[in-house]
Amino acid sequence: MPSQLFSTSECSRGTKSPVLLLAALVILLIIFIPVFIFDNPLFLSINGLHSSFTDPVWLALTTLGDGLLLGIILGAFLLVNPRVTVMGLLVMILSSVVVHIVKAAYPSYRPAELLQSVHVVGPLLRSGSFPSGHAAASMSAALAIAYFCSSRAIAAIVMAIAVLIGLSRIFVGAHFPADVLGGIICAFGVFLIFRLTAWPAIEEHVAPRPALSRRRFRVAFCFEVLAVLFALFVHAPYSAELPSFAVLVALVVLVFLATGYRKLRVERA
Repeated sequence: MPSQLFSTSECSRGTKSPVLLLAALVILLIIFIPVFIFDNPLFLSINGLHSSFTDPVWLALTTLGDGLLLGIILGAFLLVNPRVTVMGLLVMILSSVVVHIVKAAYPSYRPAELLQSVHVVGPLLRSGSFPSGHAAASMSAALAIAYFCSSRAIAAIVMAIAVLIGLSRIFVGAHFPADVLGGIICAFGVFLIFRLTAWPAIEEHVAPRPALSRRRFRVAFCFEVLAVLFALFVHAPYSAELPSFAVLVALVVLVFLATGYRKLRVERA
């Protein structure tokens, strides 16, 4: 991934401006009201649009929203712009904390437990429906990537993929639309607060470019490689919704790390 696409001075305007972020959050909150009111019929309409061709696609997207896979993808940005990695992981972790707090405070059943005709693809889940952790994690990662992306087109694609991951949770029968939108709102809210409060102080301590000579970078890179290997040999084959796709994602990240690190070593030589 070309490093010039992830500068520190030319950010995607949508995620750079707190005003636009706040406006997006307000719009999402307004949309949440009718979605919550018509939650069940919306779910049945979307979940009913399934076929043998589209099911694997949606299952692959929902697999991509797995926290560990998103984490190693963000970790790969250590070789492009470490600030993407740091911001992305911190926002994703904070969003996950918020999601689990809401789940504990507002226990809710999954669609398969409440409705009769639910098309389920992948694991059958019964509780902890609101909000969607996959939607929150994928949107958290997307917001961090888009924040540093100087290409509006690529930033829009990344955000669209995050939305599709959220929608996939409805198609595979794991979440209601309100759950997905709730997860996205959590991500936007956490990102906005983090961007305005903690990030300015943290940013000063994170280099905008890979620093191979620094011990901190080498330690972080070793953790990233170990996480990828764990995802490849343990998590993907035994825990992922679609093991073959999870293995593919981990392999792509591993190849990217190997080629990217070698290229940086040659450039620094």
